[in-house]
Amino acid sequence: MRYSDAARMTVALDPSARGPNLAASALPTSLPIHERFVSLQGEGTLVGVPSSFVRVSGCNLRCAWCDSSGTSWAPSGRRTELAELVDFCAAGPRHVVLTGGEPLLFAGVAALSRQLRAAGHHITVETAGTVWLDGLECDLVSLSPKLAHSTPWARDPAQAERHERVRLNLPALARLMASFPWQLKFVVRADAVAADVAEVEALLRELTVSDDQRSRVLLMPECTDSDGLRAAYRALMPVCIERGFRLGERLHIHMFGHTPGT
Repeated sequence: MRYSDAARMTVALDPSARGPNLAASALPTSLPIHERFVSLQGEGTLVGVPSSFVRVSGCNLRCAWCDSSGTSWAPSGRRTELAELVDFCAAGPRHVVLTGGEPLLFAGVAALSRQLRAAGHHITVETAGTVWLDGLECDLVSLSPKLAHSTPWARDPAQAERHERVRLNLPALARLMASFPWQLKFVVRADAVAADVAEVEALLRELTVSDDQRSRVLLMPECTDSDGLRAAYRALMPVCIERGFRLGERLHIHMFGHTPGT
């Protein structure tokens, strides 16, 4: 896999990150954190479950429709000690979601995941699946491979070329799926369902996802508006019924709108 300037930027954000898989050469003690909050899980198979969210700042992708641009297009946040994050999670629900950005770029995420699991937390890691991180522990890896429509050709051609090179890494995806309980979440367009689902099906064939695993594959509308989501759900419903996929809800959008910290 070819790594982008964004991955190299991550070494500056996280000095413990080294090498192609960003494994730790020294024990990390902090992470660049964009936000942390307690809410309900809004997406995936655990939708509705009370959870603490820890969102790192930094990503190797630049999705055209990114809904957390403060972690990718314009990364922001502050370095936070792992001990502080462990204390934050200890005061909240058992379920913890490590998200981003791209959390698997950071060696500190592996260290944090181990500390949180040792404390009895259920850990979900939300990732695009473009990299492998040594030492990671989790109870669910929520994989969201990016389809072709994520590439920002109109927004920024230079970033688009880099994004297109790294948005899919089949060996990393397969390794993550073989190592942890998994779900696959695909962002699809309600007005281009056929094209996007054809991409999904091709990727599932390459990953050898069997028919009895298709209920772990979620189609999630590319939409951050509650009214638009309802229409998109209706467009995706017959596809899910026909192909055995699960409809990917976006509960937090319905409850709070497209709002940080929810």
